[in-house]
Amino acid sequence: MSQQMPYAPVPPPPLPPYQQPPKNGMGTAGLVCGIIALILAVTVIFSVFGGVLGVLAVIFGIIGISKAKAGEATNKGAAVTGVVLGAIAVVAAAAITIVSVFVVNKLGDDIAKDLDRLEKESGTSAPLDPGTEETAEEAGAEGEAADGKPFTIDDMAEWEDGVTVSIDKIAKFTPSDVSAGHEKGNDAYKVTVVVENTTGKNYKLANLMVDATAGKNGTPGSQVFDFDSDLELNAGTVAPGKKATLVYGFSVEAGAKTIDLSVTPDFMSDPVVWELKTP
Repeated sequence: MSQQMPYAPVPPPPLPPYQQPPKNGMGTAGLVCGIIALILAVTVIFSVFGGVLGVLAVIFGIIGISKAKAGEATNKGAAVTGVVLGAIAVVAAAAITIVSVFVVNKLGDDIAKDLDRLEKESGTSAPLDPGTEETAEEAGAEGEAADGKPFTIDDMAEWEDGVTVSIDKIAKFTPSDVSAGHEKGNDAYKVTVVVENTTGKNYKLANLMVDATAGKNGTPGSQVFDFDSDLELNAGTVAPGKKATLVYGFSVEAGAKTIDLSVTPDFMSDPVVWELKTP
């Protein structure tokens, strides 16, 4: 009998060399920062933050490119994109910041010039005493006549800028169910205001401010908005030499004997106060 010779064991195949995972963190961070930086840079409010993120995107992207060249990372494209977006964000943020500062300074200068011009045109913007040619210094303070009394329904107020206001009438009314501003238990009154533009340019009625107080304590009244009661809104423009009639509604303390109506043609002018007897 023949005997089988034992086979020598086959050696195992060699293990593959150990490979470290790619270090793509910097390239990815550069790409993300670049995208966010570009979005923020094109906005006026957050352009500065976009510039800061853009700088970080460039730094992270350059580090990512270096790692890719050294074989430690595999996302060279993402790193390059982050550098490009970051650089664009930095340039855009700088440009927008410079333009914004210039525009704000220009607007500030224009507003200052307009305020100086209005102040020169209107002087102290005080109303003239009704029926006289008195200057603002000769007229009473806070819209009072020279005798220190408030204007009455027969008086007409003229401001130095050429706007004239008079009160045509006051009447009691009942606000409709769809009105706004009327408080239950109060009395409601319509006040007809006539505005005449004697200036050489258009006057915007939106600049007119009308307020009412009533009662012994001067309780402020609230303006009533009610289209069913023929109340007019101070909208539109009055051409030079023309008039406009506005009907205001006010909800005031019940039983008030008089209503003090304060009228101001614009925020630069002093108010005129009429003392109106309630019907």
